[in-house]
Amino acid sequence: MKNVKHTLVIVLVLGLTFIITRSNINDYLLKILILFTISLIIFNLSFRKSLFLKKYFTSKYNVLTSKFRSEKVYDISEELMFEKVVEVINNSNLKIATADKLKLEILAITPITFTSWGESLYINFDSSTNGCVMHFCSVVPFGMYSWGKNEINSEYVLKKIEDSFTI
Repeated sequence: MKNVKHTLVIVLVLGLTFIITRSNINDYLLKILILFTISLIIFNLSFRKSLFLKKYFTSKYNVLTSKFRSEKVYDISEELMFEKVVEVINNSNLKIATADKLKLEILAITPITFTSWGESLYINFDSSTNGCVMHFCSVVPFGMYSWGKNEINSEYVLKKIEDSFTI
């Protein structure tokens, strides 16, 4: 079912591209703008599962993505916290796209739905005098406003982590 959704999105975007290029739109600027937008959507959705473009998606200068950042301090080591967050994400409705144990970075994604393009959740860890700091950034890959989805993702992950610490 998940592959069908992605296939439908790709077919829809390619179909729109074909229709726009074959139409009699006289305004070339409008054609360029529409093709640029479609290309940007394809680019963002194609590379949202890669840590390679983390700086592009999380940059404060990228106004085409909606972002929400938070930090939380935990009194355990970064390595243990990394393992705990991987375990929590694996036991949730999120999916780990990439997890780099050497850099202590995690990229989790939410599925694409009718109400969202899907969000990318970037999580990394730094050492602190009190333990470790978990840096969390939820990004909508295409949209200037997330309708609260980024904040919901942050609350969801933090709650799951807190619940996993209680016995």
